[in-house]
Amino acid sequence: MTSRKKTGLILIIIPVFLLYFISEAVLREAAVANINPQKVKIDSILNELPESIRDLVNYRIMRTELLNALAAAQTEEEKVSAMVSLGVYTRDLEEKERIFHEVRSRYAHRPESAPAFAYYLFNEESPEKITTAGYHAYLKQFPQQYRFNVWAVGLNRLNDLRKKITWKDRFEFLLPLLDMHPEFRDYSVLYTELSRIAGRFEFRDVEQKAEALYDESRLCPTISDFLMQEEMEKMKASGKGTK
Repeated sequence: MTSRKKTGLILIIIPVFLLYFISEAVLREAAVANINPQKVKIDSILNELPESIRDLVNYRIMRTELLNALAAAQTEEEKVSAMVSLGVYTRDLEEKERIFHEVRSRYAHRPESAPAFAYYLFNEESPEKITTAGYHAYLKQFPQQYRFNVWAVGLNRLNDLRKKITWKDRFEFLLPLLDMHPEFRDYSVLYTELSRIAGRFEFRDVEQKAEALYDESRLCPTISDFLMQEEMEKMKASGKGTK
């Protein structure tokens, strides 16, 4: 091997080892402090690193935090939320597919599973692809206070796919909103979007009905207020809300 090749090889190897040891050191420091930025000045360390290395270290720290959250999950709700968060965040496609497949198979009854179902919506590369009808069947099992988030996650998925899908796909996705009477103000944003698309294609009957349901939704309470009131009533019934 020539001296020039040896020098080039050394220049490649050294940054790799530096990256490994730096990321491991930051992870150890974060682990000791339970990823608490008030205890560890991780940012000051990361700011000294090249951007490419900083991105990888940040990714590893966040992934470790998500894995810790999953390990610490005690309730089914916490477990599904932690699994979905890891599935959304991971850059490992095989890990993502494995997590989302498990969530869909075991926790379809939980509204927290929505990102796993949305991932397969119009996913032509997966044999587990979900159609619009399939996603509608999934979301309709939930009461409106939880269904809204499932709608929103699905719509965000369509926004990500805007270069691969048509306006007709978006229109058909939102169309079942016409068959329900909104119980919460939050749904107004969905009716606004449906009305906008219907107006674009001059579906005046759909546009008018969506606008009427928008007006109806604006008279309703917000989901957050409803859930807060529900929680207060539970606490009161259990005696925790009284002195």
